[in-house]
Amino acid sequence: MEIADTPEQQTARTKLKQTYVVTILMLLFGQVQVVAIMEIESLKRFLTKHYYVSLMNFFVSFISIQLYVFFYSMLERKSKWIRLFVGIWTYEVNTISIMKPAKTAPFISLVVSWALTFVVMAISFIYGNCAVAHQRGLFVSRHNVIRWSERMYVLTCFGIIVCAEMKHISIEFPALFIYTVMSNIFVIVFAASIRKPKFYQSEDIADHILIGQLYYLNIFALYMSYVWTTAAGIDLIKTHLSFR
Repeated sequence: MEIADTPEQQTARTKLKQTYVVTILMLLFGQVQVVAIMEIESLKRFLTKHYYVSLMNFFVSFISIQLYVFFYSMLERKSKWIRLFVGIWTYEVNTISIMKPAKTAPFISLVVSWALTFVVMAISFIYGNCAVAHQRGLFVSRHNVIRWSERMYVLTCFGIIVCAEMKHISIEFPALFIYTVMSNIFVIVFAASIRKPKFYQSEDIADHILIGQLYYLNIFALYMSYVWTTAAGIDLIKTHLSFR
C-alpha cells in the first residue's frame, strides 16, 4: 500500500514542475534570440569595434541578478506589472550579456548545442530522481544553490567574453572546454539540490519563478558554452587541416 504524499510534498512537487516549465520556456526563447541576433551584421560590427560595450553589459547583468535575488521577497509584494518588468529586464540583460554576438557560430554548433543542452537537462533530472530515491547525491543547500548559481553564471559569462578576444584558437578552445565542464557539473548539482525536502519556500507563491530564473541562467550558460566550444573546436580542426 502506497503512502500518500503530505501537503508539503505535493506543494514541492508542483513547484518543481513549475520550475522546469519556467526554465524550459526561458531557454527556448533565449535560444531563438541567439539565432536572431547573430544575423544582425551591423550589431556584430559595432561590438567588434567597441569591446567595452560587452564588458559594460556584463557589469549591468551582474548587478541586475544580484539585486533581483536580494530583493525578490520584496518584489513579490509589488504589483504584477512591476514584477513583470523587473523579471523581463533581468532575463534580457543576462541573456544578451552571454551571447557573444560579435561573432557568429556555425549553424551546426547551434543545432548540436541545442540537443546537448536538453540531453544534459534530462540527465540531471534523472539523476535528481535517483538521488532523492536513495537519499544521497550531490545535494547543496538552498542558500548555496542561489549563491553558486550567480557565481557560476558570472564566471562563465566573463570567460566567454574574454575568450571572444583571444587571437589563438589553441588557447580559446581548452579555456572554453573547462567552462563547459564546470557548467555541466553545476547543472547536475542544481537539478539534484532542488529535489531536496523543504527546498522551496511554501509561503512564497512565486518561489518557482526565482529558482526557474536561476536554473535558466546556468542552463543557458551551459548552452552558450557548448555553442562557442564546438565553434572553437571546428576552427581548431580547420586550422590544423590548413597546415597539412
